[in-house]
Amino acid sequence: MNEATVLFFIIIIFSILVIYWVSITVSIIYRRRRTASLTQIELTFADIVSRYLYNDPKNPLTLPEITQTLRDVGIKEKNKNNIQYLIRLMIRTQRTILGSNFYKLQKLYAQIPPHGVSIKKISSWSWYRKARGIREIYEMNQSQYFDEIFKYRNDKNIYVRREAQIALVVFLGWESLRFLPYLKRNMTLWQQIKIVEKLYDHYPKPELKWLHRAYKTEKLFGKKLLMRIIRKYELHAETDFIINNLNHQDYEVRETAIYCIQTFAVSTPTMDYIKRLYDEIPNATQQGQLLNYIYENSDIDLDFYLKQLYGTNDDLKLSVAEILWNNGYKEKVQEFYYQQYPNAVLNVG
Repeated sequence: MNEATVLFFIIIIFSILVIYWVSITVSIIYRRRRTASLTQIELTFADIVSRYLYNDPKNPLTLPEITQTLRDVGIKEKNKNNIQYLIRLMIRTQRTILGSNFYKLQKLYAQIPPHGVSIKKISSWSWYRKARGIREIYEMNQSQYFDEIFKYRNDKNIYVRREAQIALVVFLGWESLRFLPYLKRNMTLWQQIKIVEKLYDHYPKPELKWLHRAYKTEKLFGKKLLMRIIRKYELHAETDFIINNLNHQDYEVRETAIYCIQTFAVSTPTMDYIKRLYDEIPNATQQGQLLNYIYENSDIDLDFYLKQLYGTNDDLKLSVAEILWNNGYKEKVQEFYYQQYPNAVLNVG
């Protein structure tokens, strides 16, 4: 390798190092400026919210002034990143404000520059942007867009329709049960849990007339959703709906009913009815789950347990025998054992 080649490689390496350090310098400068810009947006927005919520009659804050102030710190249509950052600030602020100020803020959000950005996302071909736009709208409680969002409650994309369904809950509260249990597409477990949590967060006081009307649904996911609502709100007077689904023909509906009933203690007549339903459950695992509930929430019913001990379900006989043995009925278990294995008794004799 001659000197010219060595010199050429040195120049290349030096050039790479120069480019590397220049890029680092540019990146540091950009990040500092970007951080300063975002900080300025945050401080400006905080000042606007403070002045708007506690407006000084002698120096009122007008909408044109708010708009110009935001434009001065970079909230312009061409600066999409700045607008998105402001939207995040708006959502975060909305979550911390309560009472009359919440509605004042809602009115402000409907007028300041970003208000049209989220609704434009709904028209996007991208499911991600569409779902994000819907989420931003309901997080900022912009109910004026309800009719537009309502169209997507049955969208083919699971994430779009999930956000639209949550929006229904945020905007309509318990009245959303007019639609949710009757939707065309299946609602996943995650969707059901999210909807129940949103309903509880925004509308903690039950409105039972909407719940009662929704009982008519034949949708399996609708039944499961309603049972989860009853469980979350601890609606003791509504447990009949859960109990009547304990022996449902669908495995997942039964699973949900067994899970939800465990929140409640019931009267003796109701427990007797649950015991009758017990025999109609076709799955041994689910019978075992319900057996635990019956044992933990009622006194020992010797006739019921003996019926199970001498029944046909071999998978649960050990659990039944253990219950009887631990509750003072050892002789009943021994008697059952002797009847099942008479030869073993003779051999011991």
